[in-house]
Amino acid sequence: MVCSAPLQYHTQAIVACCNYCGSKGTWYISCPNDHVVCDKCHNQETLARVEAIIFHTTLTNPLEIAEQCMDLRILPMLGCQHAFIAGGSLLAALKNSDAFKLSDDDIREVFNRTEKQAHGGYCGLTGVCGIAPALGACVALITGSKCGLDKEQRLTMELVSRVVKAITGLTGPSCCKAYVRVSLEVAIVFLEEHFPLRLASQDRAICQHMTRHPHGCRKTNCPYYPVDQCKFRTEVKG
Repeated sequence: MVCSAPLQYHTQAIVACCNYCGSKGTWYISCPNDHVVCDKCHNQETLARVEAIIFHTTLTNPLEIAEQCMDLRILPMLGCQHAFIAGGSLLAALKNSDAFKLSDDDIREVFNRTEKQAHGGYCGLTGVCGIAPALGACVALITGSKCGLDKEQRLTMELVSRVVKAITGLTGPSCCKAYVRVSLEVAIVFLEEHFPLRLASQDRAICQHMTRHPHGCRKTNCPYYPVDQCKFRTEVKG
């Protein structure tokens, strides 16, 4: 964002100040010119565009909503903005389907929870992609899950564990857009198992962003790669 140089991912934190807001902290991503950008500054412009879609869409298919968000020119190929896209798309679809009494404030609550756990580069540092807690926040919100509850917390953790497993199957290298798609597929199946609802469905997405991947697209190892889709289509299982 500062000089457009390729990003460097560190295994040990570096101490620096954000080149935009000046906040000092420890970071795991920088560029060769020692520029760092905090998550808030890195995400805010893109998230404003994502929120405009999420809060105004009338679609009831979370996958379609997510694709509209991921087609935004301003959205980087990789980044924790995708966690907000996943959670926002799912909850917006549920709100529009009238399956639950949800509001824009509920979506904002999911965004707030997501912000606490989705941090750039942490998928490789802790093994947890921010999309997993984002979708977990959706289930927690509609069930009222919190610490100390039984079934509600179990349902939330079960969904998160399924999402993590699905993401793991598509890792190497990471691809946030593939992670959004497979995680929403898993979440749709999960919700239909546990609640009396039926979200709109569509054919598996065909990715249009392969050439933008900074670490190299997985190509035919990815089920969303636009070659012989039938060959790579897999059933989403619990």
